Formats: sequence, structure tokens, C-alpha cells
Amino acid sequence: MKNTDNTRYTLLQKIKDPKNENSWEEFVEYYSGYIYVIIRNFRVDIEDSEDLMQDVLIKVWKGIRTYDPAAQRSKFRTWLCSVIRNTVFNFLKSKSVRNSKQNVCYNDALEQMDLVNEAEVDKIAEKEWQNYIANLAWKNIKDELSTINRQIFEETLKSDMSNSLIAEKYELAEASVRVYKMRVKKALSKEIVRLNSELSW
Repeated sequence: MKNTDNTRYTLLQKIKDPKNENSWEEFVEYYSGYIYVIIRNFRVDIEDSEDLMQDVLIKVWKGIRTYDPAAQRSKFRTWLCSVIRNTVFNFLKSKSVRNSKQNVCYNDALEQMDLVNEAEVDKIAEKEWQNYIANLAWKNIKDELSTINRQIFEETLKSDMSNSLIAEKYELAEASVRVYKMRVKKALSKEIVRLNSELSW
């Protein structure tokens, strides 16, 4: 991707620059949660997931400067998920061979991972990214919303209440509920676009 003076570098472009130390801390802050979710997707327990997340971050740190999206012909998160998959696979393999009779759970997880091809990795990467970014966007904007806007939107997220029931609960006109929802969705969509622009390649 070419950059002009009018194009702001994304976080991923910044971390390729070894002189930009702050960008790596920012990357860890934003991507650790995503990496952890993907690791857990591969049926790794909580304790091992924490250690594996650190291993993945080290591998990304070493590999990011030679990563070329054009050569890889894939999105960064697909490359990242491949790094995660290979890290988890090697970990499970080492665990399973130490004592195969006692490590049935590792063997089962390893067999499941054998079925995960490149297309599946891409599918997992995209699905979890959309969920992760939506949650991150909500976390970023919710404190800036008015109390009623936030309450109504959270009501929508946690239940299947109709607009009329929400209006009744909060003593509002049904039209007002629709307006509040629309305002939040607009703010949320804007933040999702911003995060995707900032965090993606």
C-alpha cells in the first residue's frame, strides 16, 4: 500500500519501523485480546493461552518487519492467525508426544487442528475480528453516550425486547427509542470504520 502525505500510517505500518517503539506497545494493547480469543478458539485452556499469547507476540515482533501483504496475498489478520495456529499446533504436538496416554485432551485438540486448513483459518480470523472490533468500538464510545442512549442500546443487546416494550419501560415515545438506537448505531459504525482503518493493513 502506497502512502502519500495525506495518508496516515496505520498501526501495522508503524510497527514495521524499528525506531517507532511506542507503536509496538500500542499493537500489544490492541491485538493481545484478539490473539487470546483465537488461541482459545483452538481449545487451549486459560493458563496455556496466556503463555501462548506471549509466544505469538514474540513471533509477530520478529516477523512483522519482513511481512509483505502483497507477497502474502492475504490480510494481516489471516497471516497473524496462521502464526497463532502454527504456534498452538507446535505446542499441542509437544504436549501430546510427552506421554500420549495421559494427554488425551491434547491429542484431541491436535486432531481438530489438523482439520483447520488455510480457508478455515481465514474464516476464523474474519469472524473473530468482526466480533472483536465491534466489542472494542462499543467499549470506546459507550462512556461518551448519554445515559439514556447507552441504556437503550444495552437493552437491545441483552434482550429481544421490541421498541414498544423498551419505550414503555423507559417511559418514552417509541419514535424516541428508534432515534436513540439510530444515534448509537451511527456512532458505533463510525468507530468500527475508524478502528478498521487504524488497525488493518
